[in-house]
Amino acid sequence: MITTEAVNQKITELANALHEAYQVESGFVKEVMTSSSESEMIPSKIYDTVIESVKANLVLDKLVARKIGPRSIPGSSITVVLHTKDSVTVQEVAEGSEIPIDTNAYESFTLTPVKYGYRPLITNEMIEDNQFDVIAMEIAEAGYQFAKKMDSILAAQIEAGAAAAGNTVSGADPITVANIVTAMNKLEANDFTPTDMILSPEAAADIRNIDTFVEADKAKVTDPSKRLIGTIFGMKVWVSSQVTSNYVYIIDRNYALITATKRPLTIENYKDNIRDMKGIVFTMRWTARYLRAGACAVITSS
Repeated sequence: MITTEAVNQKITELANALHEAYQVESGFVKEVMTSSSESEMIPSKIYDTVIESVKANLVLDKLVARKIGPRSIPGSSITVVLHTKDSVTVQEVAEGSEIPIDTNAYESFTLTPVKYGYRPLITNEMIEDNQFDVIAMEIAEAGYQFAKKMDSILAAQIEAGAAAAGNTVSGADPITVANIVTAMNKLEANDFTPTDMILSPEAAADIRNIDTFVEADKAKVTDPSKRLIGTIFGMKVWVSSQVTSNYVYIIDRNYALITATKRPLTIENYKDNIRDMKGIVFTMRWTARYLRAGACAVITSS
């Protein structure tokens, strides 16, 4: 029989291991189990493993330019100060003339981390009768769901940045090379370098059907087993289901996104003696924003 001490020890071990395996911003969550799922998980005979659901490819957290951790946020929020580009001008000065005064300008915005969380309940019977580690699965799924939530928020911030900078390109259906070039040019016109292109699955299909990118000599693809070109016009290509359907994001990863974490993933366990259940609480205080709006461009398509 599994004791309470053993369960608590298992939670501690898994939490420590997962904190080491994931970045500070990654988290761990899973949907609360329903009565039907409980009945499926406590049969008289069951396979030793549970077949996990398909996981989406999460990429946007890898492209964050600045990550502010808890030690850098003394209160509930933090103000980020940005230098305003080209706010001073060097002027020609005639001999004997007064040198003109000019001072750099700055702008700022505030990041206020928001709390995210949830708690699954696990009956003692589920722990006692299951032939696989219920708690381990809860924590692993929690990690994926928190990371997925973060990616969706980062995607929304890329779109917000592009809108603020006027970098939204109305694309054709399907998306064309000209659409990509136009979006890249919007970044380059403001001295940013397009480093990454993130495609929705639908946009990825459009790209795969563009002859220019299919021809190996033009796309520098020498391995026909690759399912998508690794780079396009020098940009690394990613595919993510978190991108709005039929959209393409083009960013300068060095300036596009910023995140602030007040509380990294926190895992706490508790007991509900009345219902004879174990509980795990997953929480995190985190927020994201575009850093430089001009470093984001979005191609829209119907």
